[in-house]
Amino acid sequence: MATPENDPRRWASFLDPDASTLYRLRCAGFGSTSLVAVGSAWDTVGGGWEALAISPLERGLAALDALDLPLDEGHPVIADHSRSELIVLVPEGTANRTFRPQAVRALTAGTWLLVPNGDTGAYPAAWVSRPTPGAARYVDPVRLCEAVLAAEALREERARAC
Repeated sequence: MATPENDPRRWASFLDPDASTLYRLRCAGFGSTSLVAVGSAWDTVGGGWEALAISPLERGLAALDALDLPLDEGHPVIADHSRSELIVLVPEGTANRTFRPQAVRALTAGTWLLVPNGDTGAYPAAWVSRPTPGAARYVDPVRLCEAVLAAEALREERARAC
């Protein structure tokens, strides 16, 4: 059985893109991203939505690993490599209904988000997991915030053990 440290199919493996992916994201041209109003019926995910932005990116990926979410089931997750944030889309009306750990921001109606266009996007907005068009599988924000705390506790425990 593979361990999280050597399993390349973990969310944490998206932290450091390989050189060719990084180059492609940095050189992405006009039209690789769009500015979208949070809560809008955006074509890629359909229906209303909100998001939680988790800093740093590594912390957000560790939380998704703690949730044990499959990588290929259409959970809409965006990496902002320029701000080192992970943006996880959640159902409309739920982002502010949960306790948010430090460095987790709710993006709700009235805010705007840079989102990827196409299969990848660009350096400030790249798909980590593309949603299934019209049927996004949103992450539960309560479980996500609990996973952020659990991943942080695990990181601290490992640090103390060293």
